[in-house]
Amino acid sequence: MTRPPADVLASASPGTIRAGAALDAGGSDTAACAAWLQRHLGAFVFTVDHPGLATCAGAHRSGQPCDGTRGKHPCGRWSRDSTSDPDVIRAALSCGLRNLGVDCGKSGYLVIDEDRPGAFGTYTRTMGQVIPVTFTVTTAKGRHLYFRQPPGAPLGNSTGALSGRGIDVRGRGGYVVGPGSVHQAGVLYAPADATASVVPAPGWLISALRSAPAVLRRPGPARRPGLAQRRLRGAVATVLAARPGERNNRLHWASCRAAEMIAAGQLDRATAVGVLTQAGEAVGLGPGEVRATIASALKRTAP
Repeated sequence: MTRPPADVLASASPGTIRAGAALDAGGSDTAACAAWLQRHLGAFVFTVDHPGLATCAGAHRSGQPCDGTRGKHPCGRWSRDSTSDPDVIRAALSCGLRNLGVDCGKSGYLVIDEDRPGAFGTYTRTMGQVIPVTFTVTTAKGRHLYFRQPPGAPLGNSTGALSGRGIDVRGRGGYVVGPGSVHQAGVLYAPADATASVVPAPGWLISALRSAPAVLRRPGPARRPGLAQRRLRGAVATVLAARPGERNNRLHWASCRAAEMIAAGQLDRATAVGVLTQAGEAVGLGPGEVRATIASALKRTAP
């Protein structure tokens, strides 16, 4: 496979750089990286805020400003704007310094996102499995491991049996920050091996992601656990089935149902917040938006 362009991708190793140093490479390098991702990996890409900018370039909703997280917020409606056309992304990048986002759904990707170094490797060892060699990007916290979606029934963002292990998942309805981008900590997103291809997701991983999250399978507190758990499971399922444009509304609806159960003494508040947060982030909502939406619904109950 042809190596990606510029030193930013071709020979970068995990480490810290100044945010301004990425700018020194110029928007042309970012455009070249985007074109390489499109051409050689079949990626649909779009523009994302860059931490080197004075203010966030993300397209935030009215009343929901940037939550302080930089370098990850899409500059528009990413599910609409993501493209496989090099000319289109080059034009978008001409607006100024930007990171790249990768639309996992359109690209046919299932990306395992480690929130801590080695989290996925630890999980696979406990399951007696081996991670296939696939296109992998080092990040500020761990790795993005790219896999091809299973044919016929693409997976979304649910972590399934991987829940609570420091692992996120991005599939249909989700995106990741792409290689060549810069994290707000100054760390470059860089391929571990630029010659690697994106291989099909292994069967054991697909099965694990289609399993119910462990937090929903464990018995809850001794306060009508059967009914509460069933209602909470149904509410979470509604959120996880959301498509772009309806995710926030569904999360708010699910949070209102949880608020009713909390008020009735059927559900523990901390459990509800934890599960709803996991569901909201699983469908691609930002942490700040998830917190605000859940908090708004739970105001119906005493703190």
